[in-house]
Amino acid sequence: MSSSDLYADTLSWKAEIIDPSTVEGIKRFSELKLDGSIRTISDTLENQVAELAIIRNPMLKQDPTGLAKAIGEILLGKDWDTYGCWAVFNWTGSAVRLLPEDEFVEVRTNRNKNRITKEEQDGLALKTVGIVGLSVGQAAAFNIAMERSAGTIILADFDDLELSNLNRIRAGVHELGMPKWIIAARAISEVDPFINIEVFPKGVTENNISSFIEKCDVVIDACDGLAAKALIRLEAMERKIPVIMDTSDRGMLDIERYDMLTQDDGFLHGRIDYETMVSLKSRETWTPETLNLFVDFASASEKGRESLALM
Repeated sequence: MSSSDLYADTLSWKAEIIDPSTVEGIKRFSELKLDGSIRTISDTLENQVAELAIIRNPMLKQDPTGLAKAIGEILLGKDWDTYGCWAVFNWTGSAVRLLPEDEFVEVRTNRNKNRITKEEQDGLALKTVGIVGLSVGQAAAFNIAMERSAGTIILADFDDLELSNLNRIRAGVHELGMPKWIIAARAISEVDPFINIEVFPKGVTENNISSFIEKCDVVIDACDGLAAKALIRLEAMERKIPVIMDTSDRGMLDIERYDMLTQDDGFLHGRIDYETMVSLKSRETWTPETLNLFVDFASASEKGRESLALM
């Protein structure tokens, strides 16, 4: 199956949420079991409800009677057989019973407190993060999903997984040859099937950069392409969107506040002027000079400079 075919079939990389309280949901779940799409079923809903009660009142952990009462209050007026939902993962043939979305998110994000407050968590749920490049970028996407520090994650990458990528991508050898965006999307969906995922399976190009950036509140640049890096920044400057870039050397993180800058301020903290950045969007080949503009050899480690020399 080609990357475009996989893109068309969203159920090949995004969980299907089924509501067992509706006639349609009951029918759909039965169909998936009958046709073999669901091969394994996991139902730990009782434990999830107990955990929900305990995070609302930690003292219940040592009080079985109080815990049973709290669980009863959570389920008051609800039919156990239709409570919650099913998340069906087409690519593994598994169905997992989960809490309703709001309660799921409440439990999922409980360990964030109070490093991330409830008010901040609610605000982050409304944010969209775009990630370009899903080698190093896959780790960023997965961590954002784990913390739930965005409600929507947009993935952009045109490349397929190769053996040499496995030094930095959370993937297995059984996924070699698979589009990187599918690997990332599945990983996100498996940790939180309620997070909204959008994909740009051709990466970012001059034809789609506008539609990509306009959706984002912040962009993470983790791509290798020179033209793509230029396109991201030119459009981000135009739309006042901040860009973050990790150079994977000495823990260096570039935070580029294009929401606060103008063309006169330049790009990459003033290292690249507007005219130069425009010229770079049509170039694919890196030179020592262009590498230095983005990375700053003087600040790089010795091993980092040796690695860059191989590009």
